[in-house]
Amino acid sequence: MDNVRAAAVQFESIQADKPANLETIRRFAARAAERGVQLLVFPECCITGYWFLRKLSREQLGQLAEPVNGPSSAALLDLASRYGMTIGAGFVEADGGRFYNAYVVAMPDGGLRRHRKLHSIENDHIASGNEFTVFDTPHGFRAGVLICYDLNLVENVRI
Repeated sequence: MDNVRAAAVQFESIQADKPANLETIRRFAARAAERGVQLLVFPECCITGYWFLRKLSREQLGQLAEPVNGPSSAALLDLASRYGMTIGAGFVEADGGRFYNAYVVAMPDGGLRRHRKLHSIENDHIASGNEFTVFDTPHGFRAGVLICYDLNLVENVRI
């Protein structure tokens, strides 16, 4: 495996403003591409915002959440393809009447992987995931995703 140039971006999301947060992600992705980054990761729930989630009702979460194959993932896949990089970012996922703190990883070959936070504590209406997410990337390395509190349990990292 060759060396991989990776970057992590920390930014303060605007709560419930997915278009603005995706625009921030677009700006950072363009800058990362200029620097030859192949793996670009953004924070947990950076697309939807995070801290305010604990105060939302089930109906409000439903208005904010989207399926894993929704517009936010499509935007990440577009960026990944355009810049030839793997990009990860988080949002609130809706699936079958349930909500998850999810993280998607979009790859330049069109691949998309989703991880659901294993130990969700943000809101009573957000369910915990039940599987680990490890996958191969088109850049020749394996990647795994854990979100926030998932990392507090060393067994998760070892797995």
